[in-house]
Amino acid sequence: MSTTEFKRRVTSLSRRQVLTFSAATTVVCGFGGYMYYQKIFLSDFQRQELKRKMPVPVRKTRLYIAGSATGDGLLPEARTMPAVVFYVYAAYRMFLLFVRSVPVLWYGLLTFGLKLCPEKVFYVKFTAFLSSMGPSYIKLGQWMATRPDFFPDEMCATLEKLYDRTTPHSWSHTEKLLRAKFKDGPYKGQSALRFISEVERMPINSGSIAQIHRAKLRESIDGVPAGTELALKVTHPHIREEVSADLVAMRLFVTIGNKIIPGLRYFNLGASINEFSSLIRSQLNLQVECDNLKQFKYNFRNVNGIIFPTPLGSLSSEDVLFETFEKGQPVQEIRASKESSDLAELGCHMFLKMLFEDNFVHSDLHPGNVLVRTNSIDGMRQYYPDGKRKLRREIIVLDAGLVTTLSKEERNNFISLFAAVACGDGELGAELMMDRLPPSLKNKQNHEDRERFKKEMKAVFDMVAPGTHGFRLSKVQIGTVLGKVMRTVRENRIPLDGNFASLVLSVIVGEGLGRKLSPDFNIFAEAAPYLVAFLEDEELYFLASKLQSTYGATALLRDASSMVRPRKASTYIEMGARKVSNVLRKIFTTDETPAHG
Repeated sequence: MSTTEFKRRVTSLSRRQVLTFSAATTVVCGFGGYMYYQKIFLSDFQRQELKRKMPVPVRKTRLYIAGSATGDGLLPEARTMPAVVFYVYAAYRMFLLFVRSVPVLWYGLLTFGLKLCPEKVFYVKFTAFLSSMGPSYIKLGQWMATRPDFFPDEMCATLEKLYDRTTPHSWSHTEKLLRAKFKDGPYKGQSALRFISEVERMPINSGSIAQIHRAKLRESIDGVPAGTELALKVTHPHIREEVSADLVAMRLFVTIGNKIIPGLRYFNLGASINEFSSLIRSQLNLQVECDNLKQFKYNFRNVNGIIFPTPLGSLSSEDVLFETFEKGQPVQEIRASKESSDLAELGCHMFLKMLFEDNFVHSDLHPGNVLVRTNSIDGMRQYYPDGKRKLRREIIVLDAGLVTTLSKEERNNFISLFAAVACGDGELGAELMMDRLPPSLKNKQNHEDRERFKKEMKAVFDMVAPGTHGFRLSKVQIGTVLGKVMRTVRENRIPLDGNFASLVLSVIVGEGLGRKLSPDFNIFAEAAPYLVAFLEDEELYFLASKLQSTYGATALLRDASSMVRPRKASTYIEMGARKVSNVLRKIFTTDETPAHG
């Protein structure tokens, strides 16, 4: 159609036709605007207000921090056994430990003393021994698997397969706990059984500490709507007494072992038992996990795609945890693809937020505790009751009983180790490890031991070869290097405290999982925006100086630009805005000093 023809048709429209068209357009636009306001803008505003007004959670329990154990309050309180019965039971467990450990000690002699047996056979026998000894020893084996700074890699890999499944306890014990009257709180004098229905008597899983039943909520409680499917985690009967007796036996066993074999003192097993005791003691109190879940829900209230079960604090206790049942597929079953690459980045950002922004890190992020949920999203946005938007694929994090937080000194040391790995500075890494030794062990390190450790650490860090021509920062596999560092630490008998080791292991597991989902995954590239936003000025300056001196300014800028992804522009803008906000807050926040007359 020509321009002249178009003008002729427009000018030929009658006034009534123009008014009708204008009115129809106004009605359609007005209706569209009204629907947008009602269905999207108002809903989004209300959801944002809901998240903004979410109260800061108040803990009912003391926060257990990995690696912070001192041995105080070593044993869980025995509540259901008379003292005499408990001591008889503890003596029986000690006797059982010594009897069943004889074959394992014999295989240890054949393996490490006489060199007649492959190490793999000993590790399998040791794992079977732990499994036969019950819940405490199963947990001990699982904890040992997380300490490659203490135990050989092959041993840790074998212990990782230790199956945490036990014979479930009877329904009568679960029913007894559910019928118990609340002694305080909003439902004082009532039982939890009144608020749930369709409880499945057969548990869906039975671990060493507790078992899990499915049920449904009768009425809305703690913001969780009626009809929601729940997971009820219930502790096994007499579990505290069993664990207490086993811990007594373990301490006696370690004490005797240290006297018979002086070399065992290098492993600082007494402190290790203290740490393990505190760890398992915290897992016996399900209220600790309830408090941790509340904190994680609060920390991630504005982050879409990361789901934690919602705990029902009003119904939960030390023996029963009520939480929403979250369905998903185990992350280890997900194959590498473009979508799984997005999952790897989402999971990495979850960990980095925990570490740098919240300083509240999930300490048990193994693949068994991470699920992937796939939602069917058709057209309109969908939301959860707490206001979070549903995504097509989401990460679900379970089992929040253990967390790690860092002091300022620990944070500085971790950043320094991060920089040392990125720059291939083995001597700096060695100094950090030795500086974190307990005073009793640090004094035993002579000059020759320190120099040998530095030399071996330098050899490990040289594997990343940052000085070679064409090497790029984006190629540094931090998790891989940290794994080799842990092996070198163990071989040189440089024990790490549990807090630091837990964090290092989280990085190793996180990068390994990320590379499984996406072969090109690089944790340093993902961490860069968080490092800029949340590091203190002196920490950021130290990291930048180390990188600049290693790679050179030109190569560093080139490599940094290659790691920038346009689709992550929103993340870069958000982190940049946070950094600017932090700088401005420091500028305008001044200490007022009193005037002197």
